[in-house]
Amino acid sequence: MQRRKRIVDISLFAISKSRFSSSSIKPLTNLDFPYSKATDDDDDDPLYADVPKPRKDKSERKPYPTPMKELIRRAKEEKELRKSQPCRVLEDPPDNGLLVPELVHVAHRVHRCRASLLSGLSRIVHHHVSVHRCRFCSEVHIGKEGHGIRTCAGPGSGSRSATHVWKRGRASDVVLFPKCFHLYDRALKPRVLHDERFTVPKISAVLELCIQAGVDLEKFPSKRRSKPVYSIEGRIVDFEEVNNRNSETAVTSITTATPFQEDDHYSAENKSLKELSIETMESWFEMVTGVKELMERFKVWTCGYCPEIQVGPKGHKVKMCKATKHQMRDGMHAWQEATIDDVVGPNYVWHVRDPDASALDNSLQRFYGKAPAVVELCVQGGAQVPDQYKSMMRLDVVYPQRDEVDLVA
Repeated sequence: MQRRKRIVDISLFAISKSRFSSSSIKPLTNLDFPYSKATDDDDDDPLYADVPKPRKDKSERKPYPTPMKELIRRAKEEKELRKSQPCRVLEDPPDNGLLVPELVHVAHRVHRCRASLLSGLSRIVHHHVSVHRCRFCSEVHIGKEGHGIRTCAGPGSGSRSATHVWKRGRASDVVLFPKCFHLYDRALKPRVLHDERFTVPKISAVLELCIQAGVDLEKFPSKRRSKPVYSIEGRIVDFEEVNNRNSETAVTSITTATPFQEDDHYSAENKSLKELSIETMESWFEMVTGVKELMERFKVWTCGYCPEIQVGPKGHKVKMCKATKHQMRDGMHAWQEATIDDVVGPNYVWHVRDPDASALDNSLQRFYGKAPAVVELCVQGGAQVPDQYKSMMRLDVVYPQRDEVDLVA
């Protein structure tokens, strides 16, 4: 009995000690192991961003931003509402053909930031920082000479051991603005047919988003209404019997609240490279923030298999998809909800810490970081590294020497 009682006392003491020690132990994080892999906790950190990796299989469909169950639920609610109210007035803009008053100034701000961004990038590229582009693929590098990382997947890359062949790049290679069809009336004519593919102009998706949100441009007119449209069994009908002049003057006070002057030259002042880089980066972040805000109300669609994009209530019907399984769709695009990367392509490039040093080595590829081309260009111009891209650019990683690569775990 005494032996059994002694064993029970020892067990209770061990259990109580383990509870005390577990409560006092602090969980380990990546700060304790700086070279460990990312965990799920790091993904929740807004300041943590890993180097983006391309899709392994490009034949697979892009992931849906909104879960499929949520899309099915919305479709069922819309179908039930259509049955209960066959004829109804659409109340929520921009579905009813009207502008969203609180987003008009956002559209003008995005338009100005886009013009400022393009102007700043052209000045930096032409006079200060060099940009290189591969002749056979879409790879872009920012620096005095192209890198030596063998990631080329263009024609004849096998005979070159995937080595890039560099040529002089331009400002348009730094940031990607995919184009879409311009819609004159997004409510009554939301789709572009296949026979209209050569008659309807294609413009930048960001510019089209600004036009639909309230920016007026003479070159790309847009229908402006003063009264909402009707929905009759799912079809949009406009019963407005007001002259176009009256409807245009009715919305003039809204759309010209913050007028945009195309004659504004942001590069008129003589500024240093550092000041120009800082202003260009600020325009980039302000434009991306405004585009995200506009995309919450104005729908933007992208193909699930190719980079085609369309701003409007629905995707177009032009049969021009050449991606995977396009024969099953008769060349039609598989439309789904777009993300900010589909509208404004970040175009990730390798980060160069010292532009005057030698080119990036292929054997040290896993130690290099990446950043959007606009951020990398502005950082090399003298701007400060943004906090959200410090981890992606791997500034805390020490590059080993070429003869030390095999010694690093």
